[in-house]
Amino acid sequence: MAPPLMVTVSIPTIRILVACDRLCAFAIRHPINNIIKNYSTVNCNKTMSEQAHLPAFLRPESKTSQASYQNKAFEKLTHQEYNRLDEGQDNANSRFSLHQATQVANRKYNRYNDILPFKHSQVVVNGGPQQYINANRITSPPSLRSSLPADFTGYIATQAPLPETQATFWRMVKEQNVHVIVCLTAVDHDRKRRAAKAEQYWPQAGLTDQFGTELSVRNLDSTNSNNEVVYRNLELWDPSLPAETPRRPILLVHYQGWPDHGVPRNSNNLRDILYTIRSWKHNQMTVNSYGGDFGPMVVHCSAGCGRTGTFCVIDTSLSVLEHVGYPHIAPHPLRVQEQARADTRTQQQQQGGAYDWNQDEDIIFEALDAFRKERMLMVQTPAQYQFCYGVVRDLCQ
Repeated sequence: MAPPLMVTVSIPTIRILVACDRLCAFAIRHPINNIIKNYSTVNCNKTMSEQAHLPAFLRPESKTSQASYQNKAFEKLTHQEYNRLDEGQDNANSRFSLHQATQVANRKYNRYNDILPFKHSQVVVNGGPQQYINANRITSPPSLRSSLPADFTGYIATQAPLPETQATFWRMVKEQNVHVIVCLTAVDHDRKRRAAKAEQYWPQAGLTDQFGTELSVRNLDSTNSNNEVVYRNLELWDPSLPAETPRRPILLVHYQGWPDHGVPRNSNNLRDILYTIRSWKHNQMTVNSYGGDFGPMVVHCSAGCGRTGTFCVIDTSLSVLEHVGYPHIAPHPLRVQEQARADTRTQQQQQGGAYDWNQDEDIIFEALDAFRKERMLMVQTPAQYQFCYGVVRDLCQ
């Protein structure tokens, strides 16, 4: 157990440390094996022979698949969070400084005053009057970089846009070449009044909204896959440019059934979302000849850490397993690029850098360890951390 921090800190930092302290205490008092599993894991019905084909860190005999190990790993990550917050609280030059986010002029743009962006990975919006946004750039984990495709774009983890930050949010989307936005929370449809968790920041179906003077967003259509997930096709463009200028297509995935601080009942919706995004990107590269020129995926929930981090960890783990050629991942449209990926894998394996799924390396821990260094409290609860293992296990059937 880390010793108590005896320092003088600002009120926002105190709240952050208290939140982290509560999270750590929760992890210690409620080990993961005592948390009710309210989602399905197909692995429990697999034969021993079938389970032997899982990545080594997910096999029943591996310590990394045990609840007790996962609980200790989550505790370790939480204590490391303490150290980063301690380092950055009084040192404006620290890469983990929160100085910019706590400036008087910027405080009103934070949805929560205890979930703030680290300095070194903070996204800066260049255009428009407002440059600050509560968002962090999440890059590929260093320990997994050689096992990810060259076109892996990473993420922007951010809070749900506030009424007063929606224009800044869309400028960020434009500047960062974003094509996919994942919203993991229910929203209030009153866009001008600050809600408890999130407000709608996109136009109604068939309508166009103007954000500032240089951005227009049109909602072309929406598809409800069920009551919990909605896919929206948007267009983004600068109305000051000639009318024939191509408009950027954007896929907005709205998973409104994921509970705050909790986990979904099963992995079905998340599986569909992951493969729908991959299929959509493949289609855009084919139809619109983007050639893979996609920026990072924007992912947010309410605060931009718990559900957001969980999604990013699962998506990254799937990307690793796809790229290294794990044979039991369900097929998807991007398999047409398999030969090019296979050539890259061969080069990486010759260099000794590619992930070997027959070894015990825990790619979920590696991903989260890296992501928490770029945005605080990514994957916020022990249940969310365990959910990552359950979903990746389900994807490996």
